[in-house]
Amino acid sequence: MNSFCRRAVAVCLLAAAWYTVTAETACAAEEETDTGLVQMVVELIKDADRDMHALVLQQVREELPGEAVTRQLVDLLPELPPERRAGLIEALGERGDRAAREAAVEMARAGEEVVRAAALRALGRLGDASHIELLASKAASGSDQERAAARESLQRLGGQGIDEAMIAAAKEAEAPVRVELLAALAARNVRAAMPVVLDNVRAGEPEVRQAALDALRYLAEPSQIETVVELIKELPAGPEQTKATLVLLALSSRDGAACAPAIAAGLEGAAPTARIALLHGLARAGGPEALEAVSARLEDEDAAVRDEAVRILARWPDPAAAETLRRLAAHRGNLRWHVLALRGLVRLAQPDPSQPANLKLVAEALQLAARPEEKRLVLAAAATVPSPEALSLVLPLVDDEGLSEEAALAAVLIAEKMKKADQPQLQAAMKKVISTAKNSETIRRAKKVLAVGKPAGPSP
Repeated sequence: MNSFCRRAVAVCLLAAAWYTVTAETACAAEEETDTGLVQMVVELIKDADRDMHALVLQQVREELPGEAVTRQLVDLLPELPPERRAGLIEALGERGDRAAREAAVEMARAGEEVVRAAALRALGRLGDASHIELLASKAASGSDQERAAARESLQRLGGQGIDEAMIAAAKEAEAPVRVELLAALAARNVRAAMPVVLDNVRAGEPEVRQAALDALRYLAEPSQIETVVELIKELPAGPEQTKATLVLLALSSRDGAACAPAIAAGLEGAAPTARIALLHGLARAGGPEALEAVSARLEDEDAAVRDEAVRILARWPDPAAAETLRRLAAHRGNLRWHVLALRGLVRLAQPDPSQPANLKLVAEALQLAARPEEKRLVLAAAATVPSPEALSLVLPLVDDEGLSEEAALAAVLIAEKMKKADQPQLQAAMKKVISTAKNSETIRRAKKVLAVGKPAGPSP
């Protein structure tokens, strides 16, 4: 048997020895632990073999109960090299025995980086409210390893008063530490932190404001929509207002049309960039009141706001926007608005899982299309509707010199999906395509449609 196997057997024997202790003996073991068993643990932890070290640490985490064991293992820590010391303090942290707390605090403050990081991780299970300052400071100014470990522990800390202590610290700590505390409160989903988060949004330090806005995105609730709207109006244009807009979008997604009244009311007196942000919130909220408020901004005094209102309406998912889009598409004085509105109409006409294609809207869009490229857009939409009405809509354009090839292809695409009952109309259309089109592939497909539709000849 090789040395690794012998050591593995030792671990198994160690675990078995603990499990054979009677209930009465186990109680006594809290005060007087079997010296031989502890010595075996010590020797195995000191073992140079990495695999053996990992096995015994697993035993420390899961199989060897008792505060007495914890204290003897804590006494062993100074004798170990840094990597082994780091492994053991982390395993002691996983045990959750507070007897190792002071050692973890001491090791988190001084020593090798790998040991400090492991001790900080251990404090996630061993620490209490009194260790928040240490963890937050390390999260703000430690090495990369320390920062990651301290942030993880700030999120994991359990017990009474942790959230309240973090909130209190976030009111007075230095800016870098406040940034970390705000992030931890958000990660812990501490809704009670909203007042201090909002206070920090208005703080003087830019990094604190950014962190508070990030936290607000996770902690704000739909009932606070008016507060978020006012915040957008207060903040200057730039990254902070953008972050506040993300909060608004998150709330609008969660609460839908119920958010629209508060957002629409906020448009009054808002700066142009804030009005644009609120328009996006209305788009995310949806519903009749939101649509009405966005449509009203087509008359806004600011050109950028008017343009954004058109772009939002062109992407509006509700067919209720069609009337406004028709009006915009019919207005040729502003080409950009005309094109956006026409695209919006075509998009609304497309089929989706909840409704079939709106061929009437496709026909209206075709009438409103002024340029060949606009008509091609409508033809592409019509080609997805396998019906006689769609075929009748595109067939006249086969004679349009600028659109003949696109219209012929659209007619073939429609015909390929039509029912056999529509054969007379279908055959007439394909004959027209064959006589007019120049694209050989389009002609081949049209002939194939005709061949499929021909009645079978007499039997020989």
